[in-house]
Amino acid sequence: MGGEALSIDPETILSFSRPGPRYTSYPTAPVWSDWEESGDAEARAAYRRCAEHPDEPLSLYIHLPFCIRRCLFCGCTVEVTNQKERVTRYLDALEREIDEVSQLLGDRRGVIQMHWGGGTPTHLDPEELRRVHAMVASRFRFLPGAEVSIEIHPHITTDEHLDTLFELGFNRISMGVQDTDPEVQAIIHRDQTVEETTRCVERCRRNGVDGINLDLMYGLPAQTEATFHATLDTVADLRPDRLAIYGYAHVPWLKKTQKVLEEAGLPGPVERARLFALAIDRLGEEGYRVIGLDHFALPTDSLYQALEAGTLARNFMGYAALPGGAAMGDMVAFGASAIGDVGGAFLQNARDTKGYEALIDRGLLPVQRGMVRSVDDDLRRAIILSIMCRMRLDLGELERELAVPGLAERFAPELAELKAFTADGFCTFEDGRMEVTPTGRLFLRHLAMVFDAYLDKKNSTKGRFSQTV
Repeated sequence: MGGEALSIDPETILSFSRPGPRYTSYPTAPVWSDWEESGDAEARAAYRRCAEHPDEPLSLYIHLPFCIRRCLFCGCTVEVTNQKERVTRYLDALEREIDEVSQLLGDRRGVIQMHWGGGTPTHLDPEELRRVHAMVASRFRFLPGAEVSIEIHPHITTDEHLDTLFELGFNRISMGVQDTDPEVQAIIHRDQTVEETTRCVERCRRNGVDGINLDLMYGLPAQTEATFHATLDTVADLRPDRLAIYGYAHVPWLKKTQKVLEEAGLPGPVERARLFALAIDRLGEEGYRVIGLDHFALPTDSLYQALEAGTLARNFMGYAALPGGAAMGDMVAFGASAIGDVGGAFLQNARDTKGYEALIDRGLLPVQRGMVRSVDDDLRRAIILSIMCRMRLDLGELERELAVPGLAERFAPELAELKAFTADGFCTFEDGRMEVTPTGRLFLRHLAMVFDAYLDKKNSTKGRFSQTV
């Protein structure tokens, strides 16, 4: 892949910014079906199909939706509460779901990856964290070298929280930062000092955690190139192994609380492009390399090494580097709004906690939406994952891997459309093989969209997806 630093002009970013999927799944969530009446049956069938492959590893996701305060930029499924009994009631339902699903999975219990997201998982106190971990550890087994990760909010994460996570074997810690400027933080309701973030990073380092990720966000109110440069300087001093630089997704039709940010004034498209270009340049100066989309890593990090080795993986949790280059496999998801990829189907639980708990109280699996993939879906999914993770597309290679001949003929129109991106410098073609260029890694969504059979390519996708850059 090469290790050169990357610089890109804002005009190129701006000219290609449009709504589009992130392809943590294909087909993407907007085209799934509502399964309000059939969700339990569809889920049980998917888990039984999953159980037919007992030797294949699993990924697990656990959604812990609680927060002490709502950050106004957030698009996640969260619930603000200070009530202890509210958390206990949710954890009771979560344990019943984990128990039921684990039984349906039979002997398929080996876990290669687990991630806890939210909300704010460290809203739970240390004993509650131990309880959730015990729910999993008593029903599944962690395979050697498994990636065990969690999202934390430094403002509410105590040293006792961190020590508990180390004790439980968490080896990757992701911290939301978004921006360190006090004015930006005040507008988005993000109470977090640089000292709090530094404390968490340093304590992780002292305890041997070498998988530290920080999240930043551009396109927020009051952000300027000067303030964002200062944020990037601060983060560079902390030297995380990985960084995610997300563009703020303004979706007030989905998250009404975001409407408030319009009053503070959001950066326009030109300003957004300049902020992202600044991040690319500044991180390149510090030795970070583009993984893909908006993810960056140091060359010493396993994510970058997986990219170089061609073993990078991707699912609803984003990019991952699994031990020994292991395939991602099925992903089982627990909790309100959690999305799994199981037995050839996508399964999404009821989004709100009360609906989720009510279904479990009735003895039902809480799945409310989903999709059983077709043969064509899986072929296109394999192509999209090759672009997103291998940074190449060799249909001859995929024909051998999938034992499906004639892919070049089948996807000839898409290949012709893909070749047009060579003029933009996003990819190259040689002997029928497409290679993504370093610049093209920032525009993977555009390359992947060529093979999306569900996109309305003539009309706008606005209202369904975030901006690609």
